[in-house]
Amino acid sequence: MTTTAPIAVSAHIPRVRVSTRNWPKWTLLGAWGVFLALPVVATLLYSVATVWRNQAFPDGFTLRWWIDTLSEPRVVSALLKSTWLAAVTVVIVAILVLPALYWAYVRNPRIRTVMQLCALLPFALPFVVLAYGIKRLAGASELTQPWESSVLLVVLGHVALAFPFFLWPVDGSMASAGARRLSEAAEASGASPFSTLVRVIIPNIRTGIITGSILTFATSFGEYSIARVITGNSFETLPVWQVAALDDTRGNPNGVAVMAMFTFVLMFVVSVLLARASQGEPLRLLPGIDDRAK
Repeated sequence: MTTTAPIAVSAHIPRVRVSTRNWPKWTLLGAWGVFLALPVVATLLYSVATVWRNQAFPDGFTLRWWIDTLSEPRVVSALLKSTWLAAVTVVIVAILVLPALYWAYVRNPRIRTVMQLCALLPFALPFVVLAYGIKRLAGASELTQPWESSVLLVVLGHVALAFPFFLWPVDGSMASAGARRLSEAAEASGASPFSTLVRVIIPNIRTGIITGSILTFATSFGEYSIARVITGNSFETLPVWQVAALDDTRGNPNGVAVMAMFTFVLMFVVSVLLARASQGEPLRLLPGIDDRAK
């Protein structure tokens, strides 16, 4: 009878080494995060500060500025005007962009080229120059002179300004969804172009529409120069009120900080709600060409 000698098994436990190659990346990322967070934190502190002298933190904290600012009729009116203006801008831009871009993908690609060139104008011209140009153009004809200082002209200016921020996300989603193939399949089933756009294309580019709506709403909501140049103070939006409050010697700089934080929180909540509505689909911010679109 033979016996088997026990075999000694030595367990080799590898040493865990902490890589130091990524520390510059994380350091840079952390510094960038602090750089972005500091203005928000400073604005928040100033909105609840009693007095803030030459020191790191305020002398005390209070909610008085929030209560006084949000209960002021002028501020509420400016907030409602900005919200209304931004919402109307989103609706008009969507009505203009969606049919034209859809037709560019399925019928006439030249339309897309023209739209992309028009989308560069707000970036080639300063917003103030664009506002003065719109006002002078409206005043050049007797037919349009009554609209030279009207709210309608402000809306049209915001549409021209925010147009690219809706076009590019929708363009990217439409290219990725394969708008041409979807349209051909729908037309083969007997659907009209309008039914195809509403029932087939729009549900498949929902993410791009949501992204473009967020960007368009934020751009219009925070725009100052167009409303100020065209209407002066007769149509006081929230940015116009904020600048006036800072210029006034009896103004309320703490109230400006309150509305800045309120706007930040409002945009954040709207973005989260709309992003959840996209059901986790990736947000496409830039136009892209996908093989399915060919």
